[in-house]
Amino acid sequence: MDNGHMEKIEFFNQKVTELEKGLESNYPNFDEMDLYQVKKEMLLYKLENPKDTKIDILLSLMDNLDTAFDKDQTEKMNRKLNLLTIWSTIFLPLSFYTGMWGMNFDDVPLLTGDHGFWVFLGLTIFTIVGMFLYFKKHRWF
Repeated sequence: MDNGHMEKIEFFNQKVTELEKGLESNYPNFDEMDLYQVKKEMLLYKLENPKDTKIDILLSLMDNLDTAFDKDQTEKMNRKLNLLTIWSTIFLPLSFYTGMWGMNFDDVPLLTGDHGFWVFLGLTIFTIVGMFLYFKKHRWF
């Protein structure tokens, strides 16, 4: 193997190490496009040099990095969706209460009564606190 091939392999090895460190440090400067660009260059090198086995090891490391990055992104998205679901669950009953107390009917109990507003306020606060405690108890956030 000539010196040019060894330099190229060493370059790829350095890039893989940089990407690995960036991913491990929660990638503040990690760019997903760098990952795919390096992988593309490695695959092109593999096509030009099919007998070079050292590139296969680096390609498998790149696949592992890609998988780890995708897994991390999926976990972050799941956490965000979990939080969105919790907020939606809290506000759904509140929307129902608002719709119920906002109707223009005199026959619905508590709408025209003297204590209707306070019952509405108490029910709203009870619902928010109750759901918050339930979610905390089950460690949903």
